[in-house]
Amino acid sequence: MMRETSQFTPSNLTNSSTSGAGTVHFSNRFNRINLITSVILGLIALVWIYPVLWPVFASFKTPDDMFKSGWWLWPKVWTLDNYVRAWVNAKFSLYLFNTIFYCTVSTALTMMVSATTGYVLARYKFPGSRLLTLLIMGFVFLPMASSILPLFELMQFLNLLNSPAAIILALAGGLGLPTLLFQGYFRNIPQDLYDAAIIDGANFIQQFRLALPLARPIIATTVIFTFNSAWQDFFTPLIFTFSRPELRTVSVGLRAFIGQYTVDISGFAAAETISVIPIIIVFFFFQKQIVSGLAGAVTGQ
Repeated sequence: MMRETSQFTPSNLTNSSTSGAGTVHFSNRFNRINLITSVILGLIALVWIYPVLWPVFASFKTPDDMFKSGWWLWPKVWTLDNYVRAWVNAKFSLYLFNTIFYCTVSTALTMMVSATTGYVLARYKFPGSRLLTLLIMGFVFLPMASSILPLFELMQFLNLLNSPAAIILALAGGLGLPTLLFQGYFRNIPQDLYDAAIIDGANFIQQFRLALPLARPIIATTVIFTFNSAWQDFFTPLIFTFSRPELRTVSVGLRAFIGQYTVDISGFAAAETISVIPIIIVFFFFQKQIVSGLAGAVTGQ
């Protein structure tokens, strides 16, 4: 039996060397592309984050340094006078407490009303239920500015103007989207679960208490968006606290740094930084719940 053997020839050496050189050349080219891409993405990220970092660094600048430094972020002299002026003189300590209170209560009220309404629309068919769902869906696309006048008239009729109750009820008015989210989630829960509860003698409230813990993703999504929307709202607290400045929120309190002819930019930057600190803290402590809540709201799981 003849055994086939491979012969080592100079041509094989040439091909092998050429292949290795091509691989090295391709690797170098790939590394250069990665380097250029990283630099471009880094510059884009710097441009993107610059407007966020600017007020933070500006809050530590003196008014003189504020105008001399221009676009430069790093302060020449670090000072905390802006935070003292915002916290004490501009009463941001009071505004921050008001905002936390309004947002917490309005978020709880929104979740309670939207969860019960969505549960009823998902479980029970009654005359006008489909029309009610369509109306709620239409309210989602209704601008807030178009409903502020009838809401103002309603609060005036109830004698609630310039009171915390008016602000809370107005901030909790965005019930359309949370109601639709709860309705869709409760509708996807298997009917066998409700039938088993009915066989065990559960009434309406008990069935709702059984189904509500299953909607944790929707609860998280509702709490996140409602709290964030209430925190950033400017128009509603301004209208309903027009004659009582002590009831204002941080978004309205920022106007204290804007005069008729001048603007306290460094103080405004300090107040703006104070106003976003609670939101940042909530995000860092509950980022896992936030991500899972948003994913659950999209996938329905």
